[in-house]
Amino acid sequence: MSRRHDLSRRDFIRDSTGLAGAALAARTVMLEAGPAAGERRAASGDPVRFGIVGIGMRGSGLLATAITLPGVVCGGACDLYTGRRELAKEILKNPSIPITARYQDLLDNKNIDAIIAAVPDHWHMKLVVEATSAGKDVYCEKPMSHTVAEGFKMVAAQNNSGRIVQIGSQRRSSIGFEKARELVAAGAIGDVTWVEAGLGRNSACGAWKYAVPPDVSPETVDWTTWLDGAPNRPFDALRWTRWRCYRDYGEGIPGDLFVHELTGIHTVMDVKAPPSRASSSGGLFRWKDGREVPDELATLYEYPSFRALVRVTLNTRIPEMTRFYGTHGLIELHGEGDVVTMIPQEGEDHSPCTPAWPEAMRERYAKKWEAKHGLQAGDAKLSESMIYRTPDHYDDTADHLWNFFHSVRTRRPSVEDANFGNRTAIGCHMANASYFHQATVVWDEQAKQIKV
Repeated sequence: MSRRHDLSRRDFIRDSTGLAGAALAARTVMLEAGPAAGERRAASGDPVRFGIVGIGMRGSGLLATAITLPGVVCGGACDLYTGRRELAKEILKNPSIPITARYQDLLDNKNIDAIIAAVPDHWHMKLVVEATSAGKDVYCEKPMSHTVAEGFKMVAAQNNSGRIVQIGSQRRSSIGFEKARELVAAGAIGDVTWVEAGLGRNSACGAWKYAVPPDVSPETVDWTTWLDGAPNRPFDALRWTRWRCYRDYGEGIPGDLFVHELTGIHTVMDVKAPPSRASSSGGLFRWKDGREVPDELATLYEYPSFRALVRVTLNTRIPEMTRFYGTHGLIELHGEGDVVTMIPQEGEDHSPCTPAWPEAMRERYAKKWEAKHGLQAGDAKLSESMIYRTPDHYDDTADHLWNFFHSVRTRRPSVEDANFGNRTAIGCHMANASYFHQATVVWDEQAKQIKV
């Protein structure tokens, strides 16, 4: 068999194994537990007392996690719906902790150091501005802002008050994404020029088609207060329950899911500015229930040194994956960064590149090539692939909350301050702007605006 055919067979075997084959041959390393696991036991001094506004799907989980952290105490909870005030009581199991329908009660409470804001997006700016003005540090759920202009007002509130502001996109505290960041920074896969991230859901709940609590009414929900800042409308139980489906209150797929993907990308790639351009394509194909947002969206983003494609569907279940493609290999993160696979590549020829040369000429060139490179054609210096795994039951939300409370206690900078959160939120707004305008959009840094 000629060398040409032999090389083709070797290349086929090597390349056809793909990620699965590389992973099977890889060495596996268990990542050390995140800061919460080690530092929880070391919490000392006066406890940090927090109040939480919003006991919904996300807020109830944050509350349940926060009260497990040593040195952290809940000083009060607030929700505009009677059912969720009852839920707060069930989680806290302490009748002495005040539960209120007035968030101002928490801001006025001098014994409360920090506020967790787990409210619909159109409330984010209001709570961050008012809480920091009241001298409270703030953990605000993602996406940071409901509009671009609101984001810059939130940055100003952080900077002018000197308070800690942390945005609740927990991937910023993930030990899996931190490992990927370390690998990219060390040049383990060369220059990263392309990133892909995405996931898919296939259920009504995953598409925000939440069941409406049977007792929700104007008597059990303070609808007027809830609407604050949004267009005035008669009470609508669907809008209150499924607010992510409506542009008055949320940002649909980008605000709920792109924000996580972009947080991971910005963390690993050490991004310091919003994307320069964005182009979206998608549509509303399945969940035609009156919602105003698509159920499938893909956006191509341009950054100075790389491009990123983010894609989410609510119509097909797809495992979450983030891939960083470099000139010397790739890094793949499964799920929320629970497994990190690095597959090195030389990015070099292992044989002469002489397509369509006469045989004698090809053989003479091959001898010179082999002598110059010091190897036989087809030989490869394959580096070892690596798999990094997070510990069993690892919870990046616990780490993210711990990082916030650690900043509150020590006054050290937040791991995800308003500047970082704003860059990510702008990426989400750009995705929607492109989709709804059916055009490529650009970020105008000087004007601080998205231009179509």
